[in-house]
Amino acid sequence: MTVTDFSENYHLYENMAVWEIKSMDDFFKTHENLYEIFEKEYGFAYNKLNENKTKFTDTDVMLVSKLLDHFGDKEFFVFSFNDKHHTDLKRLQKNKIIDFGMDIHLIHPEYIYVLEMDKTKDMMKYDN
Repeated sequence: MTVTDFSENYHLYENMAVWEIKSMDDFFKTHENLYEIFEKEYGFAYNKLNENKTKFTDTDVMLVSKLLDHFGDKEFFVFSFNDKHHTDLKRLQKNKIIDFGMDIHLIHPEYIYVLEMDKTKDMMKYDN
């Protein structure tokens, strides 16, 4: 799903939280399975990333997105300062479509952020 789709279907999601990732090492420490998922996705261990930098072309945002795609019970939007997703999320907040519990405009320019959410279990919301 894209953020544009989200702006039309935001009512289908709940338990939203914005997650700040200060470094890739911090990201990997959040969930022990991320090391295993990384190795399956990329074919080498995370601790060998520096040795494989020449053939590793994904940005940190792409890496986080790919690894979080393996968690099928959640929806994630990975964004960084002023990228397309961040711009779209700022518009949603400015237009008061959604309140993220923080000012989404004020994020650290060197960090990665993840909007994490669950699909609602309230079937009535799917009819609207």
